[in-house]
Amino acid sequence: MRKLNFSLVIKIACIILLAFLAVLGNEIRLGIERYIKNTLETDAEITIRNLDKFAKNYVERIAVNPVDLSSQQFLRLYHHALSGDLTKVKCLVDADGKILDMSRDGVEGPSLSLIVEKDDTNYSVGIDFSSLSQKDLEKLEKVIIQHQNSQLDISIDVHIGQYNEFNGEMRDLDFKEIKVNNQTVIEHQVEGEITHIEGVASSYMSAKMELLFPYSADGLSYSSNLTQKAMLTDYHDAFNGLKQQIQKNFEQFKDSGKEFNSSIYDYTQYYLINPYEYNGKYYSTIMMRLEDWITPNQTQEEVTVDAATVGYIFITQEYENLRMKSLQQFMYDNSSTYILAIVLIIIMCFIVAYMIVRPIKQLELAAWRISRKQFEYPIDTSRHDELGDLARSVDKMSKELEKTINDLHQEIERVQQLEVVRKEFVSNFTHEIKTPLGIINGFSEMVELEQDEKKRNEYIQIIQNETRRINELVLAMLDLSKLESQNMTLDLEEVDLLDIVDEALESMACLFEAQKVHLKTDLDSSIIQADPFKIGMVITNYISNALRYTEAGEEVIIHLDEHCFSVENTGAHIPEEDIQKIWLSFHKVDKARNEGGTGLGLAICKAILELHHFEYGVENTPQGVLFYFKY
Repeated sequence: MRKLNFSLVIKIACIILLAFLAVLGNEIRLGIERYIKNTLETDAEITIRNLDKFAKNYVERIAVNPVDLSSQQFLRLYHHALSGDLTKVKCLVDADGKILDMSRDGVEGPSLSLIVEKDDTNYSVGIDFSSLSQKDLEKLEKVIIQHQNSQLDISIDVHIGQYNEFNGEMRDLDFKEIKVNNQTVIEHQVEGEITHIEGVASSYMSAKMELLFPYSADGLSYSSNLTQKAMLTDYHDAFNGLKQQIQKNFEQFKDSGKEFNSSIYDYTQYYLINPYEYNGKYYSTIMMRLEDWITPNQTQEEVTVDAATVGYIFITQEYENLRMKSLQQFMYDNSSTYILAIVLIIIMCFIVAYMIVRPIKQLELAAWRISRKQFEYPIDTSRHDELGDLARSVDKMSKELEKTINDLHQEIERVQQLEVVRKEFVSNFTHEIKTPLGIINGFSEMVELEQDEKKRNEYIQIIQNETRRINELVLAMLDLSKLESQNMTLDLEEVDLLDIVDEALESMACLFEAQKVHLKTDLDSSIIQADPFKIGMVITNYISNALRYTEAGEEVIIHLDEHCFSVENTGAHIPEEDIQKIWLSFHKVDKARNEGGTGLGLAICKAILELHHFEYGVENTPQGVLFYFKY
């Protein structure tokens, strides 16, 4: 019996799935385009309804005479072309594509509404910023936007040209200084009488933005409710996008418009321009021709529409996330269809899973067990298709991998042992060299600050001593293994421990001062047979360890007599279970407080003291912790 070729099933399933996804994707794309078109046409209908009032007045009042786009009569009519709709940007362009005006309907210039307190009464003042240069205006708007979600305290020194006491509006202003939250933003030299105005900004409006600040009912205090934020409507992208379209490809832009057919508009013809994107936003534009049929008729008999056109008005509207919103609406409206499609896909997936995915899952489980080094897991190699070939390859790989892992196991262990040795060496070296470097750094700063030549020489001598100590430490680290194996020889000589202790305390004086730890000493001369360098390492380690575990304001007590040396620090006790472990390498009682150490200091002390056959130990005292060694 001929075996079923499952690879063909995969191909068929993929072809069906791809075909379904292609049809579904194309239907969604067409649906989104339809929804976008309907949205744009609906909004265009509203815009044209407002604009048609302007067209009626234009035809009846302006176009009956030769048209002058700069005349006051036309500009007054154009100023309210959209019947007060502030959400759209309008642009007046002459026949050659030169931009004559770009604004929003009814917005005259940049102005700030300020709440001013006078005689325990709050009243609103309107500040007109039309006299500011474009550079100063952009600088001011940038600062206002940065502080939009906080109370905006404005301080203005200005020469006032006109003041309307009825509505509180100030115009023809010559600004000397403008401060925002005590930050000087604009400063100029101004002549004439200067008026000082202080208040809290409640709103800011310009052609390119609107900003309403969230204040409480009393009109002055900023709302403490964090959910309330300033309401910012930014039209900069709308202005810049429309300006770019007109300046860079005016002819192509205006010619891309299609006539907007409607039987209710009789005064002129409107055009719906192809939408464009700018800075991730979607823009739709309505174009209206401004025609002058009087002037051309005086010079020629037959006049074309283009010849009679003296200018254009472009009205653009911004849409944010238009495609996503159209997709959401389309999916919502067609949810039942796609639910059925999802059900069909699920059924298809179950069928394909039974035929193909199940054996693949078995191979996946086998591969997972192999990754866990469970090489004994059985793999079905009885199939006679592509999956069977894959199973046999996985089984062969499993056996080869098991053999390779076994061969490498011993080598890995050997490398790990070498790595442990390397890490121990690096850790020991880092720990022991850190304290001399700290002393050198501290006394180097003191040398720079100290004016007394004698003390400077003393500090330099200490730095030189510690430099030599670092060199000796490097050599000592090479002998660390000998310390552990009892093969290290000691350079025994008769030494006075008092000299070693004094030298250690002198070199660490700056550390005690920096950590604000009090030092208390009880020292007598003690002459013994010892290796001065190595016993010095023990003393330094004892003191630095006590200093590390002592809080600021506490004290370290150092005692030396003819039979014992000890260092006691006030503070927390060592847990009883850690008393013996503390001498082990890399053991730390409190890792949070011993952040600067590596856990090797006491292990090194232990090795050195055992070589000297000295008795050593640690114990908790009523005041804190005591480290000692006896000789």
